[in-house]
Amino acid sequence: MSYARRVRSGDTDNLEGQAAAYYFTQLFGKDFRRTQEIFINSALDYGYAVLRGTIARGLVAHGLMPSIGLFHASEQNAFNLADDVIEPFRPLVDLHIKKVMLPRTEVELLPKDKVSLVRLLNTDMDMPRGRMSVLSSIEQTIESLARVYDGGNETNLELPDLIGLEQHILEY
Repeated sequence: MSYARRVRSGDTDNLEGQAAAYYFTQLFGKDFRRTQEIFINSALDYGYAVLRGTIARGLVAHGLMPSIGLFHASEQNAFNLADDVIEPFRPLVDLHIKKVMLPRTEVELLPKDKVSLVRLLNTDMDMPRGRMSVLSSIEQTIESLARVYDGGNETNLELPDLIGLEQHILEY
């Protein structure tokens, strides 16, 4: 929370990076680094890519341009807005890897690992309107963002809360 309070526009002091380094060492151990070629990083990259792709598809479906971000603004990044929207969903991937996929010694992901990470789209999250799958939560978050762009204010933005790793059960 100390890092979050001190981050300023443009993050010239790289506080977000410092906070991420602290977070990941707390989660995966004091020797963990995101630059290492290890299983955890392969799994994180794949899980985040699944979320990013799903979010980018939703943004386009709602007439938004994934390249025009709010906080991410790199000219080389075609997914700036997707990278903004992904942030509250990332801890789901982190928790899944920590609780379900570890310990592992190999670097490469097996097909079953990839399936496990894609299945996170069917995990429950809490949203302001109730519990729903990650896939539905992404859709609702993007719809609310479109409403903000369409003249609403930031209080209209609906973001998820992580509640665990329970799979969503479809109601008939």
